[in-house]
Amino acid sequence: MFLRSILGSRSYRMALLVGLMLVFAQPGEGATNWVLVGWNNLGMHCMDSDYSIFSILPPYNTVNAQLIKRVDGGSPVLVTLTNGLRVTYEAVVDPAGSSNSTSVGKSNFRQYAGALFGVTPGPDEGLPVPGPAYAMPGSNNVPQAMGYEGTPWNWFVAYGVPLTPYDDNGMPNSYPLMRLKAETVAGTELAYTDVVLPVSDEMDCRLCHHSDRGPAAEPTAGWVHHVDPGRDYRLNILRLHDERQSSNAVYITALASNGLNAAGLYASVVEDGHPVLCAACHLSEALPNTGFGDIAPLTEAIHARHAAVLDPRNGLSLDATANRVGCYTCHPGSVTRCLRGAMGSAVAADGSRAMQCQSCHGSMSDVADSERAGWLDEPNCQSCHSGDALNNEGAIRFLSALTNGLPRTVTNQRFATNPDTPAPGHSLYRFSSGHGGLQCSTCHGSTHAIYPSASPNDNLQNEHIQQQAGTLGDCSACHGPLGNVENASSTGGPHGMHSVGQAWVEVHHDRVGNLDDCRVCHGTDLKGTVLSRALVDRTLTVSLDGGDRSLHLWKGFQVGCYACHDGPNEGDPSGNNQPSTTPIWLTTTSAIPASVVLAATDGDGPSASWHVVAQPDNGTVALSGSTATYHPGQGFSGTDAFTFAVWDGLIDSNLATATVTVVEVDTVGDEIPDWWRRLHFGGDGTTTNGQSTALADPDSDDYRNIEEFRSGTDPNDPWSVTRIFGLSANASQATLRFASWLGQRFGVERSEDLLTNDWTNIADSVWGRTDSVTLADPGAAGRTNLFYRTSQAHE
Repeated sequence: MFLRSILGSRSYRMALLVGLMLVFAQPGEGATNWVLVGWNNLGMHCMDSDYSIFSILPPYNTVNAQLIKRVDGGSPVLVTLTNGLRVTYEAVVDPAGSSNSTSVGKSNFRQYAGALFGVTPGPDEGLPVPGPAYAMPGSNNVPQAMGYEGTPWNWFVAYGVPLTPYDDNGMPNSYPLMRLKAETVAGTELAYTDVVLPVSDEMDCRLCHHSDRGPAAEPTAGWVHHVDPGRDYRLNILRLHDERQSSNAVYITALASNGLNAAGLYASVVEDGHPVLCAACHLSEALPNTGFGDIAPLTEAIHARHAAVLDPRNGLSLDATANRVGCYTCHPGSVTRCLRGAMGSAVAADGSRAMQCQSCHGSMSDVADSERAGWLDEPNCQSCHSGDALNNEGAIRFLSALTNGLPRTVTNQRFATNPDTPAPGHSLYRFSSGHGGLQCSTCHGSTHAIYPSASPNDNLQNEHIQQQAGTLGDCSACHGPLGNVENASSTGGPHGMHSVGQAWVEVHHDRVGNLDDCRVCHGTDLKGTVLSRALVDRTLTVSLDGGDRSLHLWKGFQVGCYACHDGPNEGDPSGNNQPSTTPIWLTTTSAIPASVVLAATDGDGPSASWHVVAQPDNGTVALSGSTATYHPGQGFSGTDAFTFAVWDGLIDSNLATATVTVVEVDTVGDEIPDWWRRLHFGGDGTTTNGQSTALADPDSDDYRNIEEFRSGTDPNDPWSVTRIFGLSANASQATLRFASWLGQRFGVERSEDLLTNDWTNIADSVWGRTDSVTLADPGAAGRTNLFYRTSQAHE
């Protein structure tokens, strides 16, 4: 949304690389002749879970797309003239059965939008910030037409779609799908794709600001102690804010300028019923024309204030780069896990996550720098991807974008974002373009969700286009079948890449004019590097002196000359035998690591270097030499798997699979598994004390440990409960409200007489939300006595 507030009539230049023609395109025939690729502009859009007290961000999602036309015998065409064409979006059911077509009834945003933003959008309509916004498809799932923006972007776009993170059945889903369709104005479909529009309301301050959390955040006037947990921590924040700013003349002036109560923000909400827009005083680059005077921008104010705060979970400051859970304390989040792409999924040698939010963005102090422009001064690709095998800053790629607290600068621009994009002095990935005018996001995916993603829905698009989930790197996806590559260049593709596959194998020795062109990716010794790993499983036939040879490349296989030849410029087959690995099996219990020594057969390789190729879905694998240690995910039990291989210095082995069985154990025999008791009470979980027995209640919240386990709540936190806190009734229905967390699912029952213990089920699958659940019971109409109870629903 900030894009439109800074561009206006300015003109920005865009450098195009040869390979994909950028010309005016007219409609053609046949869906297979067209390729449609979409993406979300940020990789995650945050919104508030409640707008009645204060708002940081409205529901506002953006989807982009580019349309490519294949041309027989020629270069593909990026569509830049849309006469006779349109692209629409509509909700589509994902593989898990979730669909999100409407925002009606899923948020109280519209109820308070007028007071917060000065405009109340209609049902399913987006907020016009600053220009016209786009709408949800609605309960009838009516396709909505996207707009088009030409040079320098050349994309279809829909701004401000008011998507919420709850599907049409009320189930939380932060990664809903929209189906984009390219068609003629007459309705002939040309191409389609399914793209994620990520959204989360898991912006959560309750860890510190919920009543009774701790003295550091307690207002002088005392905790609010509101029964609604979401309202409670928000009011505590406003009370604390008022106390700290009460003598600030600029604050008093800002209150008056924004029509708020002179007594402060707390009074504005509690006495006047007027919610507070944080950006009214603290400029937000996401909301144009916001801020007041010299008051610090929102990103600076929040991050600077909280950088020195000690995390009550581990004693580390939120500013500490070693605090891996620091950012997810407030940002989406412990459930959403918005950093889900290739970077977020990377695993270090010790089994921990190799990259965190701080790896790119730096510490909270870095983000709070007063000289930084929020949403614009962001890391760029080349700060980690510093070059190729011949020219880099000490490594082809790094695990941190920063050196001495500043973004790394590089001389090799092979993987660089466009300079001065989208504005002078800035260089953002999400606005940059490359091969043939395609946006970087077209091939690599959204920020925070760089392909392949840990969220299956993100990967559906590329699985549809090229039958694999990684970077859109199969040339035939846009260029069509590559049976004729006589004129193929060894450096003409994106980032200087050549085509791949059997056709390239048959002519590559004639196309390579200079071995240094090969060394850029395959390394100075031409044995391969991370830049020459296979993008997809494929089997190739190589013609060598003495006959043909078949070589299977699995996804991630390191390709070098010696995989087939006996070195460069040699027609003889390699004299090195490929090492061989075999499948393995191991068993462990929940949350207990298990180690295994990997083995291979290789009689002539010069060295052996093991690597995990695909990490497990429900844990991580640490690797030390040939010893692999599987770390189960918290609470996981069942079957998991990872793949591995060994590199002998010249060629990778076959790909082998390790199958892991994780068993949940209840040593005590009280229906509480060892891992849960160990997580919350320490020790090995196989014994109990006065605090950890099934019937103990260590936090005195009237929920015993066995009930806390079944509910997914914290036995050491008295506010971590699923308690009904609101009940009202009128002539047509009763309405109850109860605390909840994402990922929980409840059953709700009603009774008219507690003495009979006669309960009627009114809902057996109510999904938890970020703060609380509101549930209507029409069946209560006309009844005199009403009692309700909730229970945790289990599969």
